[in-house]
Amino acid sequence: MDKVQEPLVSVCCFTYNHEKYIRDAIEGFLMQKAEFPFEIIVHDDASTDMTVNIIREYEEKYPEIIKPIYQAENQYSKGIQVTISAYKKSKGKYIAVCEGDDYWTDPLKLQKQILEMEKHPGCHISFHPAIIERDGKLKRNKILGFHSNTHKIFKIEEVILGGGEFMPTNSIIINRSVIPKIISFFEIAKNAPVADYYTQILGAENGGALYLNDIMSVYRIGIPSSWTERFKKSSKSDNSQIDSLIDANNKMNEFINYKYSKQINIRNKHLVSTNLKSVNIDKNRRRSLLESHNEYISFEDKVMWHTLYKHSKIMIILKLMKDLLFRSSQI
Repeated sequence: MDKVQEPLVSVCCFTYNHEKYIRDAIEGFLMQKAEFPFEIIVHDDASTDMTVNIIREYEEKYPEIIKPIYQAENQYSKGIQVTISAYKKSKGKYIAVCEGDDYWTDPLKLQKQILEMEKHPGCHISFHPAIIERDGKLKRNKILGFHSNTHKIFKIEEVILGGGEFMPTNSIIINRSVIPKIISFFEIAKNAPVADYYTQILGAENGGALYLNDIMSVYRIGIPSSWTERFKKSSKSDNSQIDSLIDANNKMNEFINYKYSKQINIRNKHLVSTNLKSVNIDKNRRRSLLESHNEYISFEDKVMWHTLYKHSKIMIILKLMKDLLFRSSQI
């Protein structure tokens, strides 16, 4: 790979305590065979393990390509979107995203995606499916973000309704022209607990989302230091994260001039309903959800509350049954 002078693509990687995984991510970037130059920006959010040492090792070996950002204090715990720092440092026309516990598997990933995006300049975001990996095992029958057997363009309405998992984070490439809007949004929605969902929406706002049907990355789940697991952990004690998500959704609705209120309201209803159905929260939290988000509660969920949700013993039994089914599926 040639030395990078003026990169067409900036690969932005976000990592925290990923010493077991960060090599896979960086090697996946370095193996890319592209006809254009690219840079690699690795943002470390004050890891307390050996992640920083590994990044420095690669930085010393590839100083013209790898451009790290080392935080002295954890930004996530302060409610700061770490993606913004990397985006601001990036120089490429396109920005490819990957978290430090995921990795790319196709050496032509960047080449394929950028070629298609250049053919569709009206699309400011592209993505592809990813294989799920759990406990070091690839779940080849579980593909995240697989929506079609052919390349196609999805409308923004489909992106909104699809939620944050519509596009695997490690598959996303966005056009730099979207970055100012992303930054502006997060200045308004400072407490948004997630960045990629709103990046997907703003990326698709102009001309939809370009989908490639090639499976070109692996999405790890169940990683303790991942955003998803940290979100689950912080969501076990109260409803503050759910409140923050709904608030951010509503701010996005306002930010894009209420053009897709129907779809965003459906997402809010889905979010509340999913949490009401969760076997991992207690009766008081369900009651709180019902009271604080009444406008998003369906008639069905109100009936379920009276017949099922508010009965703690029944929910305990359901949780035990779910745990048993999960363990059986892992065998």
